[in-house]
Amino acid sequence: MLTRRHLLRATSGLVGAVGLGLAGGLRTARAALPLPQGTGRMLKFIFVMNYGGWDPTRVFAPEFANPNVSMEPEAVASAVGALGYVEHPARPSVRAFFEAYAARSVVFNGVLVASVAHETCLRISLTGASAQDRPDWGAILASARSADFPLPHVVIGGPSFPGPYGASVTHTGTNPQLSALLTGDIATWSDIPVGRPCADAETIMDAALERRAAAAAILARPGREAVLTESLRTALERAGHLKGLAGTVAWDTATFQGQMQLAVDLLALGVSRVATLSFEGAFAGSPWDTHLGNDLHQSDNFERLFVHLLDLVARLEATPGESGGTLADETVLVILSEMGRAPLENLAGGKDHWPCTSLLLVGPGVAGGRVIGAFDGNFYGHPIDLASGEVVPDGEGACLDAAAVGATLLRLAELDPAEHLAGVPVVEAALG
Repeated sequence: MLTRRHLLRATSGLVGAVGLGLAGGLRTARAALPLPQGTGRMLKFIFVMNYGGWDPTRVFAPEFANPNVSMEPEAVASAVGALGYVEHPARPSVRAFFEAYAARSVVFNGVLVASVAHETCLRISLTGASAQDRPDWGAILASARSADFPLPHVVIGGPSFPGPYGASVTHTGTNPQLSALLTGDIATWSDIPVGRPCADAETIMDAALERRAAAAAILARPGREAVLTESLRTALERAGHLKGLAGTVAWDTATFQGQMQLAVDLLALGVSRVATLSFEGAFAGSPWDTHLGNDLHQSDNFERLFVHLLDLVARLEATPGESGGTLADETVLVILSEMGRAPLENLAGGKDHWPCTSLLLVGPGVAGGRVIGAFDGNFYGHPIDLASGEVVPDGEGACLDAAAVGATLLRLAELDPAEHLAGVPVVEAALG
C-alpha cells in the first residue's frame, strides 16, 4: 500500500512544469471511532454523486404507513439500532452495509432541494443555492487547506462548482487527461504531435526552471512580486511531486472501482483532501432518472451502489491513515443524489422528479446510528429540531435543506459555516 512517504521518496529531486507536460514515463475494526477534539481539519472527504434522482423509499425512507407513497412489493421496514431503512430480497448489500457500518452512518431524510430540474437541483444539492457563483462543499473544504495538498479537490467523476476556489479544484478528465499531462503523453494528442524531450533534455529544463525560480525569489521586491515568486516555487515543488504519480497511481476513471481506488490512493498519499466520484448506475442514458420501470431500475442501482460502498469502506479500512489508524478513521463519505422521486408511480410504472430527497453520511465525527429528518404525509420534508434531530409539529423547528447539510459538513471540518452560508443553521444533531 502506498503512503505519502513512498510518494515523496519516489519523487525527491524531481522539479518540473506539469503545465508543459514535462515528465518521464497505491496500488479491521468497524465501530465508529470518536473524533478527537480539534482534529476536524484533518478530515478528508469523498463525495459520491448519483445523478438522475434516486428514490429514497427504496433504501432510506420506510414509508409503509403512508397511503400517499407507492412502496414496492416484498420490501419491509428494517433497522439496525435506531437507524431504520428499507430492506428487500433483491438488495442484500443494503442490509450488509448497515449491519456493518450503521454505527458510523447517519441518514438525512426530507432534504429540500427546491427544484425539479436536474441541473438546478445538482447545483443546489452541492452549494445550497442556485446562484452561479456559489462554490460547492468540496471546493470550500479543499480551499481551507489548499496549501497542504498538491491537488486539494480532485474531481474524478461527477460535477464541480468551484466558484472562487477554482485554483483548488482539478479534474482528472474522462480519458484521463490529467494522467497524460503528468506523463507528457498529452503532447502527442495534438493535431500536430510534438515530440517529448529526452531524459537529458528534461533534466536540463527542470534545472533551468529551478534556477529561474531561485533567482526570482532573491530579486523579488516585497509585496505582490514576492508573493508571485513564492507561488512559483510552490508550484514547481508540487509539480515535481505530481510527476511521480504517473507511474505510481492507476489512473482508471472509466470504472467506478477505478474511481474509488484512485480516490483512496490520492487521499492516502496526501495529494488530495477531497475527491468527487460519480456512480451512474447500471443502465445506459440516465439510469437513476426512472420515469418508467422505477422498481426494477432503482432496486438494481441501489444494490450495485451498496456493493461498491462496502468495497469503498473496505479499501479505506485497509489503507493506513496519517494519525496511526486507517484512512476510514479520517474520511467522511457523502453519498447523495441531486433530487428525489415522486411518492406515487405514474402510468408507466415510473416515478417523476421530486424536490425532497435523502442522503447518507458515513465516517468519523458524525452522530452515527440514527436517521435525522423525516417525510410528512405528502412526502415533503417534516420540520425538525436541529439540535436534537427530532421531528417537531408544523410551525416549529426548521426545514432540513441542502444548505443546512452543507453548513453541517463545514462545521464537521471545523470551518465557520457563517463565512460561506450566512444565516444557515447547522444540524447539530448530526455531529458526534
